[in-house]
Amino acid sequence: MDIIRYAINKPISVAVGVIFVLLFGMIGLTRLPVQLTPDVEEPEITVSTVWPGAAPTEVEQDIIELQEDKLKGLQYLKEMESSSYSDYGQINLTFEIGTDLNTALLRVSNKLDEVSDYPDNVEKPSIEASGAQSEPVIWIMFKTLPENKNHINIYRTFFEDELKQKIERIPGVGSLFIGGGTEKQLKIEIDPEKLSKYHLTIGQVIERIRGANMTVSAGKMGIGKKHYRIRTISRFQKPEDALETVIYDDGLKRIKLKDIGISYIGYEKVDFSVQQNGDDVISIGVRKEQGANVVELTKRVKEAVNQINEKQLSEKGLFLDWVYDDAPYILNSIDIVKKNVLIGACLAVIILYIFLRGVSATLATAVAIPISAIGTFVFLWLMGRNLNVVSLAGIAFAVGMLVDNAIVSLENIDRHRMMGKKAFEASYDGAKEVWGAILASTATTVAVFVPIIFMQEEAGQLFKDIAIAITFSIILSLIVSITVIPSLLNSLYSWREKRGLSRVGKKVEKKDPLALLGKG
Repeated sequence: MDIIRYAINKPISVAVGVIFVLLFGMIGLTRLPVQLTPDVEEPEITVSTVWPGAAPTEVEQDIIELQEDKLKGLQYLKEMESSSYSDYGQINLTFEIGTDLNTALLRVSNKLDEVSDYPDNVEKPSIEASGAQSEPVIWIMFKTLPENKNHINIYRTFFEDELKQKIERIPGVGSLFIGGGTEKQLKIEIDPEKLSKYHLTIGQVIERIRGANMTVSAGKMGIGKKHYRIRTISRFQKPEDALETVIYDDGLKRIKLKDIGISYIGYEKVDFSVQQNGDDVISIGVRKEQGANVVELTKRVKEAVNQINEKQLSEKGLFLDWVYDDAPYILNSIDIVKKNVLIGACLAVIILYIFLRGVSATLATAVAIPISAIGTFVFLWLMGRNLNVVSLAGIAFAVGMLVDNAIVSLENIDRHRMMGKKAFEASYDGAKEVWGAILASTATTVAVFVPIIFMQEEAGQLFKDIAIAITFSIILSLIVSITVIPSLLNSLYSWREKRGLSRVGKKVEKKDPLALLGKG
């Protein structure tokens, strides 16, 4: 199929194709996630396990090492790092680039289920897909209003039980960082004199309390054709339940916890404090999922925070204070790049006019810029990329190259027109003669950037958007130069021939060849 002949004979089809490219390009532009820079993070999963009261050495030996033995065989696992602290341990799993995080999460969860020898009082491990070290994109401060005289630290449990899940469920939120505050806990105070009186030790008391505050499976019992699972339920429901725990019983004398101490609901010890303008607060950092639209995420989180403040917190004298988000900086940076793209396009058009010395020729050539630039957004969208300063910089770099092919095509068509050929012959012969050279020029440019698209390392992730933007915009400019330009020039030449107009709109004798576009 001769695409040049078809484009010249079917100008309406070409116009419809251009409209479709622009339409889908704008749709792709609106669908692209907005970020400051491309995601260059490797797929990372963080496993955190809490063991209250444990020393780092105990966490390492009794939790982390057990988990590492199971997790080290994960498919596509590239690196595994662990850290042990007082009360909790953490394992960071880094996978090869391209690993599906949802599949990796499922495999990590299955491997952790194989660990069954956890010590008593160890909480169930939590798994985060965004990585515990990623920087939050939103910061919110949880504080009390002036009429609330309670300290903000006591509301951490309230936040985690009532509010945390409402923010975590927002599309695009990866995880939350929570700093400050203290959680509720059951506190037991022992009277040393009574403990000494009954010849008991703290270790005995702790062991008895832990043994009493747990639910144990007792197996199955078959009755007829039915089987019943039996459990011994003995978890404390209120502070008074703990006081009935038997600490010592020799058959003659029974000592309960209420005989040597008291229990009540208190709060954990404050290890550190978070302050804003000198006032204690609970800080909440919102981390995004990989590839999430930061601007849309910010809007959704802000709406959720406003609803929470109005419906749940105002009557309790509490408030979520929006402190910082990355959206304004990202939008400002992208706007600067967009302006540079527009300025570059305008300068390119001015240079075209200076050398082509004609409005019609300049406009005919300049159509390659918006068609190629806007059409590139379709490919960025289809390839799962996002709108950022790097992808826009790629389009800005390509603006000057987009008109090269169109200029070559127009000048050769103009040369054939000067030879006295009719509109169709000049448009067809001129484009046909140079399309091979245009293709070769485009191929050499594309060959430089295509390998970057397939790079998997961090450098490849960072510069992939530039490579995609330049590659596909240049390819689109090639298509424009051999379809849109010949079709447009043929239509303009034919219109002038019918009216016997020169390039400046004056009547000329029919025996004189019509002057071509491109000369004022």
